[in-house]
Amino acid sequence: MRFGIISDIHGNLVALKAVMHGLERAGYDQLICLGDVVGYGPDPAACLDFVREHDAIMVRGNHEEALCQPAVARCFNDNARIAIEWTRNRMISERPELLREVSRFSGMAYIGNRIMCVHDTPSPSGTTYLTNGHAAAHAFSGVDASICLVGHTHVPICFRAPRNSDGRLGVHASQVETMSPDGESTIELDAQSRWIINPGSVGQPRDGDVRASAAVLDLGKASLSWLRMEYDIAEAQHRAEAVGLPSSSALRLSIGA
Repeated sequence: MRFGIISDIHGNLVALKAVMHGLERAGYDQLICLGDVVGYGPDPAACLDFVREHDAIMVRGNHEEALCQPAVARCFNDNARIAIEWTRNRMISERPELLREVSRFSGMAYIGNRIMCVHDTPSPSGTTYLTNGHAAAHAFSGVDASICLVGHTHVPICFRAPRNSDGRLGVHASQVETMSPDGESTIELDAQSRWIINPGSVGQPRDGDVRASAAVLDLGKASLSWLRMEYDIAEAQHRAEAVGLPSSSALRLSIGA
């Protein structure tokens, strides 16, 4: 079974179409979307429609939460708050049925007994950014499957918790192994370990690489491959600016930050 994994599209339809073209070339059986389809970008409804048309397994991101619960956006930075308020107003007037559907998205999904999917962290203590081994070590306490898929940071990364000689998982920060891809790369997933995997961001990468990011998880081969896809950044920026969204969010697409 091969899973195409996407996250953090953020209303960037131009990037999403490029990524889906790349995933279709790579080949996958089931699409997984780890949340934040909306926010920042100019095409939230079109992105939601596109992902739904591909029968994706979906979980709710914090921008979907803010879309449905305006109070959540109070802790957002100005650009994120302005964009989600714009998105909400547009959906209320143009696609209220889609807004109701988004409100029913689950915060967590399981695929069999091997894969769990969340947007930010499996840790029961709440939201956080899994950017290093220390944060990942704490998050592993909430992982109850071999593989946990997360998004939220906009950075492709993988964490491995190995088993000790007594068979217990090594979840101390010093034991957690961190792997960051250099562009497109593939890693082998040994079945004795547990894994937290982030495919990176489709619509707003923040790892210094402007190309849209996604991943393919191949359970048969026990491997994960990251994909990076070039797309028309100028077109994505033009679309955002044309509807009056903050220009700084569009400009950051050019630097991958």
